Amino acid sequence: MKIEIKQDAKLLDFVLDYFPQVSVTKAKKMILYNCFSMQCAALKSWEYILHKGDTIEYTKYSGGQHIAKEKRNVSVLYEDRDIIIVNKSSGQSVTEYKNKKEDTLLSMTKSYLKKKYHKNDLFVVYAPQTDESGICIMAKSKLALNWLEKQSESFKFNIAAIVENKLKHKNDKIRFYIIENNGIYSVCDKNDEAAREVFLQYSTVEDLSLGDDDFFQINITQTGIKPYMNRYLLASIGNPVYGDNTFNAVKHSGRILRYCVYSVEMLRPSTNKRLKIETALPRNFVSVRPSVKQHE
Repeated sequence: MKIEIKQDAKLLDFVLDYFPQVSVTKAKKMILYNCFSMQCAALKSWEYILHKGDTIEYTKYSGGQHIAKEKRNVSVLYEDRDIIIVNKSSGQSVTEYKNKKEDTLLSMTKSYLKKKYHKNDLFVVYAPQTDESGICIMAKSKLALNWLEKQSESFKFNIAAIVENKLKHKNDKIRFYIIENNGIYSVCDKNDEAAREVFLQYSTVEDLSLGDDDFFQINITQTGIKPYMNRYLLASIGNPVYGDNTFNAVKHSGRILRYCVYSVEMLRPSTNKRLKIETALPRNFVSVRPSVKQHE
């Protein structure tokens, strides 16, 4: 059965509204057991954002022996034969560190694939940094990895961030010239031979100021894969991300970084058609609190 979405909503909220007789637990199971799909791919996360005008396919769950294989410790947002997109929480490591044993997002996703398909080949295409949260893209084969890497400059990300201090402009697109050396950025003159032109594009969503402390939620538009780039540029204009102890000269103890990659638009390797995946922001994302600032 095909269903046209009438308004933007999280997948779980849509299921509860469309099927008012089901409980929250049953609604989650309907999602978990692949009852909903879009563009021939199962929608597997109740945090997935549906948009007005989308058409999804509903198939009644009829049971089967593979239920246990769907149980997982990762939040799968999207999956097809070439890629899997999962949701990463802040503080979670994506890949392994030397001499450090822990379950990483990559290892847990591999375990999920091994239980389900008896295969666990997996390669990270894009992932937020450890202290960031949001969408993580992985390829199920080297062929898909190579294809996606060639297309990476066409990726379009939307990132939610909370920044400190009053913004000079509510919405802006700022040109910078930077030099990158082993992942370390520095702003330079445009005439420098090694200079590369980049842009910081953002729009203000909400003023979250508390007393004398200014905080603003912004939406950042990013194309291509640029780790740390936006955080560095925001700090360079005097608006570091809330909780950023990497680029903010003023350290804050105990703050979780408010930087979430919540949507991506990209091409699917198998069809070359545009794909958009969006997830809800973490709980308490917009909760900010002033604290005693510890200077370096």
